[in-house]
Amino acid sequence: MRRPALPLDGLRRPRRRLLPLVALLALVLLAGCSAPGSLTMDPVTDAGIVRHASRQVDRTGSGADQPEATTIRSAIENGSATVESPSPPVREGKPFEHEGGFYDLTWTVVGERTETSVSLLVDYNATDPEGERVAYEDLPAADRRAVDALLPPRDGRRVEGYELGASTRYDDTELARSVLVSDRPTVVVFEGEAYPVKFDGTSEFTVHTYRYTATTVAGSRDEYARDLRDEYLFTLDGLSDAERAVVESAIEDNYYAEDDDEAFRSVLEAFRRHEAVASEEAHGEWLVRYEGEVYWADLWYDGFDVADASGATSGSGRERTAQG
Repeated sequence: MRRPALPLDGLRRPRRRLLPLVALLALVLLAGCSAPGSLTMDPVTDAGIVRHASRQVDRTGSGADQPEATTIRSAIENGSATVESPSPPVREGKPFEHEGGFYDLTWTVVGERTETSVSLLVDYNATDPEGERVAYEDLPAADRRAVDALLPPRDGRRVEGYELGASTRYDDTELARSVLVSDRPTVVVFEGEAYPVKFDGTSEFTVHTYRYTATTVAGSRDEYARDLRDEYLFTLDGLSDAERAVVESAIEDNYYAEDDDEAFRSVLEAFRRHEAVASEEAHGEWLVRYEGEVYWADLWYDGFDVADASGATSGSGRERTAQG
């Protein structure tokens, strides 16, 4: 199954490409027989257009998305935000909706530094282990942070010897103070149990300082929907019976193309004559009117080589997995 690549050319307002994050989920849900292309068309109101063409800032304030959500909110509320990370913490793509407005985020690298990643192994199955014993509470802060990834055991799996590893970032000061970064065996006493912890080497990586800048795309849902309609909406008409069958199947459920499917290819070419709201290699999302109804069209064409306006071709020749 081919997963779409995430472009890193910045977040922009209409007339520029918006990344379809929902397409990632669609790929996971599709299963069964393979197809070189597919089309779905969902009827949409203005509210549906906005939902398809934007992202929500995580409102939980906790969990795995917290750093990303914090960066997004800070950039939007303050105009910009700076954050350190090995890679951009905010995935680029569709504008974010926040308190009724819509905002693009762009980033630049304004600094970098090198940090060290420390790898540790733990033995959950040892009895009366040998080595210098140290209570978890007495470990330096960086060592406790590293042990938190290993202890307590997450499941009942047990094997002989060291069985699980984890890597943790250390700065130079933390490395110098570490008890665990040592050639000597160390036994960590955690919640009354003794666990041998073994230093398994280090590696270096670069931490970038990213400055995110927020730009207003639209001040309201109505404005954003109107901009998208004005910029991207086109009418799909003049279809042959075979092409109409493709479109109507896509509206009813999904249409999965066959090899050398000329009707699908013709529909694909009709879409590609118009600018997509969201696009990447072998995939695009369009806002289209068909027989008086407005639809959000999601079109994949991995198995079809199609030339764009410059004469370059797209389509990987790979097949997608489809229900069937």
